[in-house]
Amino acid sequence: MTYPRYCVDCDRTITGNAIVVAEGHSASGARPDAYAHPPGDPGCTVRRASPSVLRQVPDALPPTARS
Repeated sequence: MTYPRYCVDCDRTITGNAIVVAEGHSASGARPDAYAHPPGDPGCTVRRASPSVLRQVPDALPPTARS
């Protein structure tokens, strides 16, 4: 059974190509991968001003966000 993929940037269902933003690392599928629309896809309208935290480079995050 496949589940719909949702974009981490716009929270809409991805029907075509998708980019894996973060791997879930779960053999059972309990933590699925995180997906995003490809850059420039007209179906993706970003719901917030800054990109998702999942799409930022770890070094670019503030020190309080690092573990």
